[in-house]
Amino acid sequence: MKSRARNYSNEIEKFSVNSLYERTNVSIPLSETVITQSQGNEIIRIIHSAGKTFVSTQKKHIPTIQEYLHASDIVEKLCSQSFYCEILDLLGYDPREFLLEPSEEFLQNIQYNCIHMLDYVCTKETFVPQSIDQVELIRRGDEHFILDDNFDSTMYCITDNNRMVGCSYYKPNQGVFANTCSMQVFTRPEYRGNGYGKMSASAATQAVVTGNRLALWACQVENIPSRKIAESLGYVLLGGELRIVK
Repeated sequence: MKSRARNYSNEIEKFSVNSLYERTNVSIPLSETVITQSQGNEIIRIIHSAGKTFVSTQKKHIPTIQEYLHASDIVEKLCSQSFYCEILDLLGYDPREFLLEPSEEFLQNIQYNCIHMLDYVCTKETFVPQSIDQVELIRRGDEHFILDDNFDSTMYCITDNNRMVGCSYYKPNQGVFANTCSMQVFTRPEYRGNGYGKMSASAATQAVVTGNRLALWACQVENIPSRKIAESLGYVLLGGELRIVK
């Protein structure tokens, strides 16, 4: 008797809906857009997930956003690095007065008032394994293991002269997000361009999807290397989020 194929599409849909609700506390009908009035100093927040779009913006901007945003191209817009500038121009703000949160190093005494993230998911069916020949496993209890109890007990690392230069690991999620794992990957700047990020991320992703779990990948829209690694491993774009405050 053949085993029934796992329906990852249902699991992805469930995760996406739960993720959207957790961030907005709003139930959105399928394939619809909800636009509400924002609170405080938030100029606009756009979240797209599970084919649904949530927008909160200042009351005076609601008519403009209703005319501008269309479900057919929201994913394309969210993938554009210039989207936040486009939105600010549209709403009458000077983009030069706003700073996009960087993908890595934060400068002291600088207020970053734009956050622009993309969300990806990978399953056993979509995963595209890469070479992991140079990946070493560092397990909890080893002197080089640095993660707290919220993370899995294995780090997937690249070393050079006994120095960790690249690493990937993941955090198993709980509650309504059980059976999903949030991925992390890091390569020291001076070692980038050697494929180490892809190697370590491939090993960590394989560990997740082999267990029939969803591997989740989030990165800033301008972090092109991270986006390329995710896409090369078979991660599929779920949506994203743009938030601008004043």
